[in-house]
Amino acid sequence: MKTTARSAQFYSRLCLYFFLFVFLTFRVQAHDPGLSSAMVTVGNEQIDVLLGFAQKDVESMIATGPNAADNDIAKGFAAIQTELESVAANGFSLYLGRQRVIPNQATARRKDAQNIEVSLLFQRPKSGEVRFVSNVFDRLPLGHRQFLSAQTTSGIDLGQALLSAKENLLEINLPAATGDTVASPSSYASLAFLKLGIEHIWLGVDHLLFVFGLLLLVQSRWMLFKTITAFTVAHSITLALATFGYVHLPALLLNFAIALSILILGFEVVRSGTGKTSITILSPWIVAFAFGLLHGFGFASGLSALGLPSASIPLALVMFNVGVEVGQLSFVLMILILERSFRQLEIHWPRWVQVLPGYTVGSLGAFWTIQRAAMFLGSIS
Repeated sequence: MKTTARSAQFYSRLCLYFFLFVFLTFRVQAHDPGLSSAMVTVGNEQIDVLLGFAQKDVESMIATGPNAADNDIAKGFAAIQTELESVAANGFSLYLGRQRVIPNQATARRKDAQNIEVSLLFQRPKSGEVRFVSNVFDRLPLGHRQFLSAQTTSGIDLGQALLSAKENLLEINLPAATGDTVASPSSYASLAFLKLGIEHIWLGVDHLLFVFGLLLLVQSRWMLFKTITAFTVAHSITLALATFGYVHLPALLLNFAIALSILILGFEVVRSGTGKTSITILSPWIVAFAFGLLHGFGFASGLSALGLPSASIPLALVMFNVGVEVGQLSFVLMILILERSFRQLEIHWPRWVQVLPGYTVGSLGAFWTIQRAAMFLGSIS
């Protein structure tokens, strides 16, 4: 019996240490879904491609270029414009059969403070099947996605796809004229945005840590239901508002506020362990709703910058949000299973292990708050 109990205690501790290790080894920076866009417009004479990137992604693309040492976006957009145009022209290709069509012109410009666009102009093939291939993923963070949409100048949809490093092309049939309709197989699927939502929450350690902190405060199943529902409703509201462009928060300020919410939550978790009480401890669903509004902007940070066609936004928004919920609920279920397993094993944890989760949430929240405050202050100095 002693051997069995000792073995059970060892494996339960191993699970806890592994769980904490996963959290502590994530990259401690603002979560980003890693999204960019490629909007293709097919005319009678030429094909226009408008690539949209967040500034941080442009910095990544240029940092891995052949002239990386000479490029510094902090010196101004002009310092990297030529290099960016070259990277984009070589990274986004149009193929007619096996023949690659070279763009006639590449022009980079700043869209706003956080986003940059690159326009590519191609000579239009008369008709037939063409392939658009994006090879920019090796210059971008792991897991980056690019939404590619092709249509005629008259607005006829030719195809859509959510590209990745593994699936980086879209094939379409060119109409004889831009007013003609052509049945084109589209690789776009709503399941792609569902998958993106799941990946977004599971790779977003800041969002997961906030949910984990809420779970540490919940004392009953009914309170768990109210807390998760409040967080879901709140971030769904701001996700929709931000995606449709009704509300916008600066990225650096948003990242600081999310980090601060985790710090505050960590403080409340530690307080609850000492027997103290507060509105957060008694009614965590209220805090879940309040900070859920904030986290919704984080979920929308990349989706709203895609430049999706208006007809595609509702479905993409719904499926992305469903994916976020699936990812969030699977995480909650994992935590509940671990907790139940520990209870069934009747393990008596040392005091330092019992308080470790709360201090972990608070410590990471404090680190991110200081880090992101420095980034925010540096951007306005």
